[in-house]
Amino acid sequence: MKRVSTLLWMLCATQAGAAGPSLTIHYSERAPWHYTQQGVLVGDAALPVLAALKTAGIGYAVRSTPAKQQLVILNENRMPACMLSWVDLPGREQRGKLSNVIYRDSHGERRLWCTKAVPDEVLQRLNAALAPPHH
Repeated sequence: MKRVSTLLWMLCATQAGAAGPSLTIHYSERAPWHYTQQGVLVGDAALPVLAALKTAGIGYAVRSTPAKQQLVILNENRMPACMLSWVDLPGREQRGKLSNVIYRDSHGERRLWCTKAVPDEVLQRLNAALAPPHH
């Protein structure tokens, strides 16, 4: 059953340009890493992630979402979505999937924390497209 849902998701992702986004990237306002400027997501962490999504051919939409609501979305695990810029803490991989490191700060290594509804193949493509993080 998981294979069927993954194939269906991949089909939708392939058609994302015409049919709309296939992955939602949730972020909170946190300049200079990720923030909205004139209605567009920008920042030192956001831009490389958006470039990697484009390079990997993954359709996406971005949404400004408070951190507490991001946790609700992650726990519900209903739709393919990733939360931008979460620290990799013990136990988080049990609630979702973590990307490669996107940047480091004083709190640790920051990653995308994705719902389990994101197919492994999609996360692998995204990780392959992510450039090594800046220090």
